[in-house]
Amino acid sequence: MPARAVFNGSRADSDDYAWAVRVELTYPEGTGWCTGSLIKRDTVVTAAHCIRNNGRSPSAISVTFHYGERRNQYTVAVASAVPMPHYDPALIKDDIALIFLRSDVAEPTIELASSPAPVGEEITVAGYGCTGDPFNVAAPCDAGRLEETRLTAVPAAACPDIAGPWQFCTYSPYTSANRGDSGGPVIWSDHGEQKLVGVTNAIELPPAPAYLNLSASIPYGLEWIRTTAGVR
Repeated sequence: MPARAVFNGSRADSDDYAWAVRVELTYPEGTGWCTGSLIKRDTVVTAAHCIRNNGRSPSAISVTFHYGERRNQYTVAVASAVPMPHYDPALIKDDIALIFLRSDVAEPTIELASSPAPVGEEITVAGYGCTGDPFNVAAPCDAGRLEETRLTAVPAAACPDIAGPWQFCTYSPYTSANRGDSGGPVIWSDHGEQKLVGVTNAIELPPAPAYLNLSASIPYGLEWIRTTAGVR
C-alpha cells in the first residue's frame, strides 16, 4: 500500500530538516499530500506515484517549506513535475519524481547518496503524513508537523513486493512510515554525513511482518536525477 506521517515517531527539528517539504496535490477526486526533499534550489525529489495517479497528472501542485511552523511556513509555486521515464506502479519500479519550482529558494539542500546503505545500518525516515498505526484503518490521521523515526536496512528478500534493484527494504517492529510520507526522505549517515539514500514508496501489508517499508533507491536512479535536475 502507498506509504501513509510517521507512526510511533517523534517530532523532527525543523532546523535539521529545512530542506524537507510538504507537497500538496489536487486531483479530480480531491486534494492529497506527499513529502519531498530539496536537492537543488529549484528542485524537489518525491515519489512518482504522488504525481501520477492512475496515469493522470494532478491539476495543481504546491510545495510548502517549514509546514506547521507558523512563523516560517511559506509555499512555492511549481513549474513542472516529471516521473522517472520507466516508472511502473504495478512493480513499484522507478517510483521517483522531480518537482521543479517556479523560483529558487534559500533553504539548504540534502546531498544525494551514490551508494546504498548496507544491510544492518540505521536509517532515518521523515514525513508529513499520518501518525496513527498504518494497519489500523480506523486510526485518525492527525497529520501536522514533520515527524521522524529510525528503522534498519534489511535484505531485499524481507520485502515480498520488491521486484528489482530499484528499491530497498527497511524494518522496525514498532514504527513505520505512513500515509502522506510517500516521497519523503530516507536518510543514511554515510561516515557521519547525512545523505538522501531513498524516498518512501510503500509499506508491506500482512501477512508480511510489521513494519516493513519499501523505499526507492536514490543510488539506482542517481544518473537520471542528476541529468534531469542538473545536479552534480
